[in-house]
Amino acid sequence: MSGRFLVRLLASLYLFSLVFVCWIVAWLLQLLVIAVTFPFASKTQRQDWCSYIFRLHNMLPMVLLNPFWKVHTLRPFPQTREKKLIVMMNHSSAADTFLVLRVLFPRDASWVAKDILFRVPFGGWCMSNADDLCVYFKNKRKSMETVKGTVGPMMEAAHKKVARGRMIAIFPEGTRNNTPEDGLLPFRPGFFKLAIDEGATIIPIAASGTEKCWPHRSWLVDVGEAYFSCGDPVHASNFDSVEGLMNHVHKVITELRATHPSVVAEGSPQ
Repeated sequence: MSGRFLVRLLASLYLFSLVFVCWIVAWLLQLLVIAVTFPFASKTQRQDWCSYIFRLHNMLPMVLLNPFWKVHTLRPFPQTREKKLIVMMNHSSAADTFLVLRVLFPRDASWVAKDILFRVPFGGWCMSNADDLCVYFKNKRKSMETVKGTVGPMMEAAHKKVARGRMIAIFPEGTRNNTPEDGLLPFRPGFFKLAIDEGATIIPIAASGTEKCWPHRSWLVDVGEAYFSCGDPVHASNFDSVEGLMNHVHKVITELRATHPSVVAEGSPQ
């Protein structure tokens, strides 16, 4: 057994045990909040509170109490008074949704996630209580083709969230990029159309190094450093077409990511 493997094994046991305990606590707190606020709070208010509880209990073990991962925020989340916000970030690791919480905090968002994640004990139940947006995929490994008839209701729910001023966060590539050194995958148009329809503002976020923190096709995490850069707000109303908006955001994230030390060191294409 190599020293590297032993470090990864111990790090994984530590983090997974800690996050599972935090998920249990988060779920119990969610149930308490739902019960106590039921007489006077709306359903959406309860869901938003449940979401905040869950994200906080993800950030605590995976960021604040995690000595194995270091997060560098090169450009912070921009100050904006816009109410309709959609966060869009490139996706190359299962660590992404945990680490970016440090960048978003104290803000909270509803996330778009695969249906299989909603079945994870406690963590998935917390996501359901938070009313995160669920995408149903036919191929659980490639995560590309969605189940017919499920995208429409999900997008309708997303429209309602954005319309009431609830920030949502998505990975516009639609799936995890297993070769981030080759550049971003093509973006999917669905949420760009939503942004134009709702007159929303997109906050582009570039991420790099996360694939080293939690490598692809491995249950074991690793020691690593992640870099994040937030771009300037992109107002969808300034674009005449979905394609134009989509290409612009793709370009912004690509250019931001190209400035990251982890990308520069590897000589990744811009």
